[in-house]
Amino acid sequence: MRKTHSLLALLAALILLGSGVDAGTLQLSTPEEVLRLDSLSGTRGGNLITTVPADPSTFNRMLTAGLPHVTVLERLMADLVHINRSTFELEPSLAKRWEVDKDGRTYTVYLRKGIRFSDGSPFTADDVLFTFEAIQHPKSGALQAGQIQVDGEFPVLTKLDDHTLRIVFRRPVGMGLRAFDSIPILPRKRLLKAYQEGSFSSAWGPTANPSEIVGLGPFRLKEYQRGVRIVLERNPYYWKRDKSGQALPYLDTITFLIIPDLNAGALRFQSGELDVTYQVNAENYASLRRAQKQGRYHLQDLGAGLAIDFLWFNLNPGKNSAGKPYVDPEKLAIFDRAEFRRAFSHAINRDGITKSIYLGLGTPQYGPISSGNKVWYNPGIPRTEYNPERAKELLAKAGLKDINGDGILEFGANRRPFEISMLIARGNAARELMAQVIQQDLGKVGVRVLIQALLQNEVAARWLNSFEYEAVLFRIGVTDVMPDLQTDFWYSRGETHLWHPKQAKPQHAWESETDSLVARLVSDINPASRKKTFNQVQEIWARELPVIATIAPNVLVGWKSTVGNIRPSVLAPHLLWNAEELTIRSR
Repeated sequence: MRKTHSLLALLAALILLGSGVDAGTLQLSTPEEVLRLDSLSGTRGGNLITTVPADPSTFNRMLTAGLPHVTVLERLMADLVHINRSTFELEPSLAKRWEVDKDGRTYTVYLRKGIRFSDGSPFTADDVLFTFEAIQHPKSGALQAGQIQVDGEFPVLTKLDDHTLRIVFRRPVGMGLRAFDSIPILPRKRLLKAYQEGSFSSAWGPTANPSEIVGLGPFRLKEYQRGVRIVLERNPYYWKRDKSGQALPYLDTITFLIIPDLNAGALRFQSGELDVTYQVNAENYASLRRAQKQGRYHLQDLGAGLAIDFLWFNLNPGKNSAGKPYVDPEKLAIFDRAEFRRAFSHAINRDGITKSIYLGLGTPQYGPISSGNKVWYNPGIPRTEYNPERAKELLAKAGLKDINGDGILEFGANRRPFEISMLIARGNAARELMAQVIQQDLGKVGVRVLIQALLQNEVAARWLNSFEYEAVLFRIGVTDVMPDLQTDFWYSRGETHLWHPKQAKPQHAWESETDSLVARLVSDINPASRKKTFNQVQEIWARELPVIATIAPNVLVGWKSTVGNIRPSVLAPHLLWNAEELTIRSR
């Protein structure tokens, strides 16, 4: 499936993953219209306190992809189907079950009956049709539009009755309905007028009255004070129940304190003011661990996260509007050589970075997806581990030599000193330090790296729009474990094909080979062959290294001993994804 991203959407997430669908008919069902969680029980009541680093720009989940905002808004909304962040399996949500024809492209979806929005109004198939009409409209501003497209086309939704839909995709879909995860079903009654008047993109803005924000999630908006807090209260019409039949959620309220500074958040957690924290960095984790002996809270290192700090070079041979090449042609010829990129990778001391910057709480990476992705990671790919001498050999093969003996390699017809300008996003201390270590590591093998720090959106604009840069060090976030929704990243024609987007035809034979493999992957409904195909994609990547993986920071979380039913996940929002299940004992 092809994903089209704005800058903000891409900054938040580029990858969505999961398991395939077998041919034939798949049915997932529950014994009642109301979903019962058979393994769940808990104490009712209480206010859970946590943090978000920024104020919301909107309360419409469809219009934002920033993880801090999604953490809040997905507690207000519900989707047709949902990925369990603990098992990574696709589960029923507003759809109680579904069937897929043997063609792999036609789905019949059966909705739950008797469900109501948080204002008490009934939920029907008309709300689903309205949601997907809105998401497709070019002026709606919906960032999730590309998430449900297949080869650039939206599926066709047809209402069979008030609680039954037919969804037809252009071709067989290997990931099934998984792309519908996190797409909020919106109330037609509330938003139809704004949609018809062309004001959908401004509806439910940050100044909206809380009573206007209506959803099908476990909570509803109670209060928002800019720069201070967001308070959610229990949705009295929520449709899930526990094994005893008690309505969820257990909590009365969730309070999100708006605290931009991670250090301040860690201190407030340590003091007991916060119940959960899921934005812990390595330095704070170390200090919190020393105070953990008092038994007031639990800390957990979930291992390698799914987000990786990637480094890549601009391989775009094009020119800007003034006719100037995006990249110095002699430099581009060097960047374009796989042995140069392998040399660069061999020169980076990932283990040293992990120990010195992440205090051992990060994991070196060598491929396009994190080793934390246990479902799809290929452990057999070759690793370009730290080896300065091998790096020097490969740089020499790429045509770089130190002719004058000053320690800096020269290149080109005039034997100029070889230096690279590397863009990074300012404001992240760990990544800024990482850039400095990479600068030092490359200096040891004769490559001069110049660091240029810009605002995050300015960096993204360079490699997405203007193409005027040489190299970038940037973290790519993820929201699931399956590669299908990242096709805009894999395909050479993709808008987020980092090193050279929007190619009319593949620039290299290995890109053409990757295109073919990904096309096979996304239309294959056999899980075993899908995995084999994506293993091949990872092997090509590790050989050619169009993008160099560096470190995946470990996911570090903490919660008070009074909080129950916590199920930590490497997928964001690590501790709040099952907020309706969380309980809190009296303080």
